[in-house]
Amino acid sequence: MPNSQDTKPTTDRYSYHRSSDGCDNTFLIEDADGQCILQLHFWDEPDTDEAAIAEAKAQMLVAALNLTGGGWVLPPYPHWTLYHDKQIAAIWGIEDVQELRPDLTAEQAWEVLQRVDHHHDADHGITRNTILCAAEELFPASGQQKPKRRRPKKPRKPPTPDEIRF
Repeated sequence: MPNSQDTKPTTDRYSYHRSSDGCDNTFLIEDADGQCILQLHFWDEPDTDEAAIAEAKAQMLVAALNLTGGGWVLPPYPHWTLYHDKQIAAIWGIEDVQELRPDLTAEQAWEVLQRVDHHHDADHGITRNTILCAAEELFPASGQQKPKRRRPKKPRKPPTPDEIRF
């Protein structure tokens, strides 16, 4: 006998809205935190009913997601999305940073990852050393404030022949 709880609607935890970036039209299905969990892409061409069909699909998906019971929804695993688009990526997390620098908090580790993401050398990629260097720049292991960079000294002008004394 099926559990009636499995088909009982709840307060909406999921919703959808239409979006467009000037090229693609989508219905974005989002969780209660506003995190996009699914995108329905469609062409909104005149004399077609693609937009109406896409919206009907979005409504059905949201209604199904808002039913109680039957498990939970997880966003797609990043590698599945990359595989679909024939791409690869190395994924670093705060746990990786904290393995190298256990003294850092989760927030500090996230700051290190953001620094690395914006400032790494694309020819060499992101390595454990890249992460360690960024962590040391932001949060020196000794607990001291990071040193200010010194301005390079202006090169001395070579003496003129008249200034040279023997």
